[in-house]
Amino acid sequence: MRIAFAGTPTFAATVLEGLLASEHEVGLVISQPDSRRGRGRKTTPTPVAELAARSGCELRQPGRIGEAAGEIGDYDSLVVAAYGQILRADTLGASPRGAWNVHASLLPAYRGAAPVERAIMAGEDTTGVTIMRMTEGLDTGPFILRREIGLGPQTTGGELTAALAGLGAEAIVEALDLVEAGSAEPEEQDESRASHAAKISPEERFVDWRLDARRVHDHIRALSPHIGARATHPDVEGPVKLLGSRVAEAGGLAPGEIFSDKRRILVGCGSDSIEILGLQLPGSKALTAAEFLVGNRLEGGFSV
Repeated sequence: MRIAFAGTPTFAATVLEGLLASEHEVGLVISQPDSRRGRGRKTTPTPVAELAARSGCELRQPGRIGEAAGEIGDYDSLVVAAYGQILRADTLGASPRGAWNVHASLLPAYRGAAPVERAIMAGEDTTGVTIMRMTEGLDTGPFILRREIGLGPQTTGGELTAALAGLGAEAIVEALDLVEAGSAEPEEQDESRASHAAKISPEERFVDWRLDARRVHDHIRALSPHIGARATHPDVEGPVKLLGSRVAEAGGLAPGEIFSDKRRILVGCGSDSIEILGLQLPGSKALTAAEFLVGNRLEGGFSV
């Protein structure tokens, strides 16, 4: 089939790579406008835009995807992966064989913007990807494929995102093969099992040390490394990013209280403690705990 593709971050670029390597023809690629970042406000292309340019695909970066609905209609199907905008009816219905979304959860669980982070925060040991036909509801359309993947107790948000992107790249090609052959059998989602994965708010980036150690650890790894969980310390100007942890199962420390020696940093939680494996101070580079403890110390406690 001839495909139009819409996506923005690295997750979407991985899915696009899978489509480009398949028998399907990707003609049009749509991504969000390039952003301006850093002190010099330099324009940075999105990962999908960068891949499209390297691959020689036609690239459009409209302010609203509806501006490209007419062009999308020239293709058999539209594939969407982490594009970052709500698609309206004119865009969803533009292609004769429909719009298909690669969603990073086993729908109807974790509908919304942050399915990877929310699944890890909830302590899930299984998640996956779903290929669904898009409707105007939030991830409510019927699905034709779901592929499952396991999570380890140390799996981070970054690691899971990469794994799901690869799985999604395989699944969307398989799904499009079914659509092309006329053998796809869409299945309605079970609304009684639906849950919502809202975008991570700025406030949610900060660790609540009153929670038990397992939940604190899940919070830190869910946001690592792309967002970074935060903690405040009275001796540090600005938030400290916590980029890795593990449950220490050691008592005796109050919530937020720090114990450090030359080898490790422990922080008390509502029950037990966690060991901080990686951190980043404002204006500094990310370091392992061992690297940080060479010439630095954290004493006292994080704010609760």
